Amino acid sequence: MKIALNLAIPPSAPERYALYWSIPATLLGLVGLAFLLVSTAHSFRESRAVQKSFAAHQVQENALRAQETALRKRLEEPQARQLLNDVQFVNALIDKKQFSLTELAADITDLIPGEMRLTGLALAPEGQELAARFVVTSKSEEAIERFLSNLEDSPHFKDVAIVNQGFEQQGEASELENIACTAHYLPGSRESSGE
Repeated sequence: MKIALNLAIPPSAPERYALYWSIPATLLGLVGLAFLLVSTAHSFRESRAVQKSFAAHQVQENALRAQETALRKRLEEPQARQLLNDVQFVNALIDKKQFSLTELAADITDLIPGEMRLTGLALAPEGQELAARFVVTSKSEEAIERFLSNLEDSPHFKDVAIVNQGFEQQGEASELENIACTAHYLPGSRESSGE
């Protein structure tokens, strides 16, 4: 005769619930693990893309530095240096104002007293400024002094200097005094002085 003994202990309620929830918990863990793997792979790809972009920017920056060095070397050549100075001078004139001889003549005419006349006018670039040379003639020394005073007080001229002074006989009794002077002309001062 055979006797069957069942020595197993029946599972308790918490053990039964744990068994039921173990499958969903395992599935959730697998899904979380898959999400972590995908996220890590995505982060790795982004990191590689950033490294490639950084390397490309480094190459581009090095190329630009080399180009800048080559351009600086070309600028150090005498012809390029002279051209740069000329361009800066022209740009400075354009920034101040477009220059015209009629405006220079108008500016100087306002300063000349009635008994004096302008017999010579010249203008030439001098560094970054314009140097004007005037030759005036008058019968009276006071008119010449008034002209020089007006020229020094004018906002259109600076650094006034007398270059030459002389006398000219115009007949038996009258004598003309000639004076040549230079000054730096400021063509843009008309707007700034509010005229």
